[in-house]
Amino acid sequence: MSLNGLVFEGEEILYRTGKHWVVLAKAVLLFVVALVIWSSGPTLLSLAQFKVPDELEKFLPKIITVAVWLVRYVFFILFTLLALVRLFSFFTLRVGVTDRRLVCDDALFGSFSLDIGKVESVKCEPGLFGGLLGYGKVILTASSSQRLVLTNIRRPHTLEQELFAAK
Repeated sequence: MSLNGLVFEGEEILYRTGKHWVVLAKAVLLFVVALVIWSSGPTLLSLAQFKVPDELEKFLPKIITVAVWLVRYVFFILFTLLALVRLFSFFTLRVGVTDRRLVCDDALFGSFSLDIGKVESVKCEPGLFGGLLGYGKVILTASSSQRLVLTNIRRPHTLEQELFAAK
């Protein structure tokens, strides 16, 4: 759903933002790690070879082969799922500031809004790379002790300024 569908009549969207492109880079990196893990089977098997006692020579190589395959499979699935979650969050999260509310639309968690009058504090934490590349974390605290954390947001300082300007 678009942010326009979440805005009440008479409200105007003053600022829009979403996830930064670095989320895509992190997803690609996770996919690359997953593929390296999956293709490392022969290397891991060669590292796991050792002199086996005669009693265990019949079944220990099969156990090692299955264990290496299982570890590869589990880590491949884990890193692939992490990458897919990052991709999904990049394409589905939208954040907007209207003259009355902060509106967030997320396909996974649904849409929600926070009245700007109830926002007590806004804290922007860009981090080391976030300061260089223009992304970061925005932490909003509402009067009801509700805390909203938006991570990997494009231009977090601009979002902070727009929230204070709308107040």
